Amino acid sequence: MPKLLLVTVPTDEVLNKEGKVRFPGTEAAVEKLKEAGWEVDVCDPTWPKPLEAAKEGGYDHILVSTYKAVPRSRDAASMLARMQETPVSTVGVLQKDDAFRTMAPTVNVLRNIGELQLP
Repeated sequence: MPKLLLVTVPTDEVLNKEGKVRFPGTEAAVEKLKEAGWEVDVCDPTWPKPLEAAKEGGYDHILVSTYKAVPRSRDAASMLARMQETPVSTVGVLQKDDAFRTMAPTVNVLRNIGELQLP
């Protein structure tokens, strides 16, 4: 089973402007990811915790949720992409956030956790 490091702050369900679910909440997200075939470990985005976890865990992928603690989470995604080899994706970045896309060009930006593919 592939290993996933989910870097997140505990988050409740997040809805978009139309009232549709953008993020099911941390606990529900972990369950969805497990159902999709991932072995999931959760880590706080406070630096350097994500880097330490990434180096120790032997992960196949890192997913950073940016629905809460936005600057800290986005910084963690950007730094992880530059400082280690494991692929990094993020979920929760606003579509028009060009600053993030410029500082983290190798980070795959997902619209929802269902877009994360198994390796």
